[in-house]
Amino acid sequence: ETPENLSNGTSSNVEAAKRLAKRLYQLDRFKRSDVAKHLGKNNEFSKLVAEEYLKFFDFTGMTLDQSLRYFFKAFSLVGETQERERVLIHFSNRYFYCNPDTIASQDGVHCLTCAIMLLNTDLHGHNIGKKMTCQEFIANLQGVNEGVDFSKDLLKVLWDWRRC
Repeated sequence: ETPENLSNGTSSNVEAAKRLAKRLYQLDRFKRSDVAKHLGKNNEFSKLVAEEYLKFFDFTGMTLDQSLRYFFKAFSLVGETQERERVLIHFSNRYFYCNPDTIASQDGVHCLTCAIMLLNTDLHGHNIGKKMTCQEFIANLQGVNEGVDFSKDLLKVLWDWRRC
């Protein structure tokens, strides 16, 4: 491979992914509801598109909840569970890239991102009985940040954030 090639695609694939990512970001002949469909597919080209799309977002210095709000203003997270999961993985990777010192790992970011999404479902879901308490939220996340607990203050803020 030449230096212009990436390990997961040829330079022509990368350029095509960059063009599509830009069009998705600018909603150039796409609707907000179309974006997640392209970012959540499970093939190498779609992964390239997602990586390029996320480069339009600079989460540096932003909290995780601020970053999620900013990210989801750009498009609607729709699709099958696996597709939404892939989009959240791309988001988590980008957030960690922009803020490498805030959470121990990309996996830690992803766990916390999924927990925030579950909190949102817990608050707004119609078929859910007992709502999760703040103490349950904190207990559920013990040790998932590379074996270290997230700050209880951070988790309390995130738990309160779901009401906004």
